[in-house]
Amino acid sequence: MKTPIFLNEELAEKVHKASIKVLEKTGVDLNHEEAEELYLKAGAKKDQDGRILIPEGLIEEALEKASSEVQLYDREGNPSLLLKDGNNYFGPGSDALYNIDLDSWEIRDTGIEDIERNVKIADVLDFDFIMSMGLPRDIDSKKLYGTIYSKMIINTSKPMVVTSTSLEDVKQMQDIASIAMGGKDVFREKPQFLAYMEPISPLQMDHGGVERMLYCIENDIPILYAAGANSGTGAPITSEGGVIQGSAESLAGLVLALLKNENAKFVYGANTASMDMKKMIVAYGSPEWAKTVAMYADMGKYYNLPSWGTAACSDAFELNAQAAWEAQESILLAVMSETTMAHDVGYLGHGELYDPRMLVLTDEMIKRARHITASVDMSENSIEENLQVIDEVSRGKEIYPSHNQTFKKFRDVLWLPPDYVFKGLYREYGDVESFNELLKEEVYQALEKHNNRLSEDKVKEIKNYLSDI
Repeated sequence: MKTPIFLNEELAEKVHKASIKVLEKTGVDLNHEEAEELYLKAGAKKDQDGRILIPEGLIEEALEKASSEVQLYDREGNPSLLLKDGNNYFGPGSDALYNIDLDSWEIRDTGIEDIERNVKIADVLDFDFIMSMGLPRDIDSKKLYGTIYSKMIINTSKPMVVTSTSLEDVKQMQDIASIAMGGKDVFREKPQFLAYMEPISPLQMDHGGVERMLYCIENDIPILYAAGANSGTGAPITSEGGVIQGSAESLAGLVLALLKNENAKFVYGANTASMDMKKMIVAYGSPEWAKTVAMYADMGKYYNLPSWGTAACSDAFELNAQAAWEAQESILLAVMSETTMAHDVGYLGHGELYDPRMLVLTDEMIKRARHITASVDMSENSIEENLQVIDEVSRGKEIYPSHNQTFKKFRDVLWLPPDYVFKGLYREYGDVESFNELLKEEVYQALEKHNNRLSEDKVKEIKNYLSDI
């Protein structure tokens, strides 16, 4: 486990105490009868404005009871991701309104075929979990999220994070997962997805969101409860204020989850980007978001809970220097802080656009960041080996390029660039295709390599299920 980056134990304690004050003094605006009853029965109070005030003791009790680990499984029911402090996973985002067309390479509205395409690419790459990367506008709303999820689970076995807008959406995805995995009991015992739940900042727990949350908790579906506590829009303009509020909102969800089910599987955290003060939009590529991701990871260490975060996204609408700059900055902080689940990888256009070339590039950027931040080996064996090699080469017995140490270890100790990264001489440069053209080839190759489709009998069963809705 790495040490916290921004919030050591003393500062994390201050954030915690401030979040408690928010919940005790300001409380939450709650519009759900069962949830209100759970809170009040456990000792919360209702003020003159109807807000639920959550006492410190209730919060501390929930933190004491909360599980420090959440196990996610793959489509075949094998243990896949162990969500806990110290583990660091990356995956793409969801619900992008636009995608890049692979024929024209122009921006267009997202279609259902983009979900299938992007999932196949992300499956072949080294992403740890999958999200939808698109929100089609041409699917019947009654089965939109079920259809999206079907394209995901048909084309990858990796665990997922899923979004929804209604309880029916959640039930459809639960049913489809049960078909793919061999039964509802199997899915309940070995959950394949984490349900993305969120309050409405500031401090509103809406009826539909709470309804879905309680259903998931009752049915042993893991959840995260991550507010959009974005600085200057849904939270104070300062990163510190955003994290205090976002943490309070997540803790309110944790308390409710454990009141409903003491075995609730819960991921802590929130999304605190900043607002671009010229365009008045949430800036996905802002350095403030990269910083608050690390702050929430620091709080996850303090609470001993898995944390939620974001990385490798940009406000640019094309794959350019801005996109790479903003993505790499956030990747490094997510790796260094050990954010448990960093989502939104590959997002462009402040969350509106997916370009599959960005998936290829950011996948490699994550590998490079992990390489840069890997611990150094100063063990006695390592030092002695290096001293011996230095002595042999210095005395003329060997040269470094052909030394056995170089041959044995270069693949492990060096970052080996992919083919699309130019490392040649100037005289070779004129014959090289453009960077984006080389990334296109990588996209096509990933699609050709994909071979992780669900069995056809289960695919047929899923299609029949959706057709009956």
